[in-house]
Amino acid sequence: MRIGIFGDGADPQCAAVAREAATLGADSLYVDSRALDEGQPLSMLDGQTFYLGKPVDDVRGFYVRSVPSPYVPAMKKDDSLVLYEDWFTHFTQTRERAAYFMSWLLQLSHRGATLLNGPHVASALQYKPYQLHALRSLGAKVPRTLISNDPAAIRAFHAEVKDVIYKPVLGGAVTRALDAEALERLGAVTASPVIFQERVPGDDLRVMLVGDELVSCVAIETPSQHLDFRDDPVYSGGGAQYHEVMLPEPIQRFCRSAAKACGLIFAGIDIKQRGKDFVFLELNSSPIYMDVELKLGHRISRAIARRVVEAAARAAR
Repeated sequence: MRIGIFGDGADPQCAAVAREAATLGADSLYVDSRALDEGQPLSMLDGQTFYLGKPVDDVRGFYVRSVPSPYVPAMKKDDSLVLYEDWFTHFTQTRERAAYFMSWLLQLSHRGATLLNGPHVASALQYKPYQLHALRSLGAKVPRTLISNDPAAIRAFHAEVKDVIYKPVLGGAVTRALDAEALERLGAVTASPVIFQERVPGDDLRVMLVGDELVSCVAIETPSQHLDFRDDPVYSGGGAQYHEVMLPEPIQRFCRSAAKACGLIFAGIDIKQRGKDFVFLELNSSPIYMDVELKLGHRISRAIARRVVEAAARAAR
């Protein structure tokens, strides 16, 4: 039996899941998410898919590390981002590549294959307001939030809440403080809405769930706290430390319910903890976890591999 792994062939998480699958008696088929960028042969013939000239539709379980998205190429010039001259051609090519892979993954899901996680789920979770809605509907505590392109509404929210951060509706950028300089530039916000939230103090917790199994919960430790730990050079450089956190049972139930409400089999959940107070920030359909696994020995890759192998075995039967 074999399982599938879809993502960057050089990604250490993909390699770790493949190793764990091998210990469970399964071979792994790598489908590199960069294959079309590199001109490798892929085909769909009357609904049957071929990768590197070989059929792959027998694979009934996949770990989906990343799904390509269309993008516009840009480069820095005089402290500004400028487009390449052939940007439109590049954008349409990346759009078609993304459409091919998205169609193939959706087709696998439609045929009954188990994907951790399917592209439809990952796509929906990019939209942060939807996540907040799902969390609120379960009764989870979330930060006070305004999503707006109205400078007057934003200033009123800031006057009431005082300590406010902002981030994109679709993600893809780190969190920033709504300070005096940012308030002076609110005229630019009319072009598109932005998420403004109450800043929540406390420890940064990262929870890893595979199915109903809470595989890992850690507090992220760096020398100084940042608005967004991803922006911390110690964290991004691999120097962060972690300590295990035992979540109260009601918070564990919220985590499981939140993942299920968003259709996630594998989920990374970000929470702020201050004493006995837990505030849910967001869910991630493909969280980075190898640093925690290597430093604390949490068997996250094993849990992912086991879930995919068991699903593929059930489908084969």
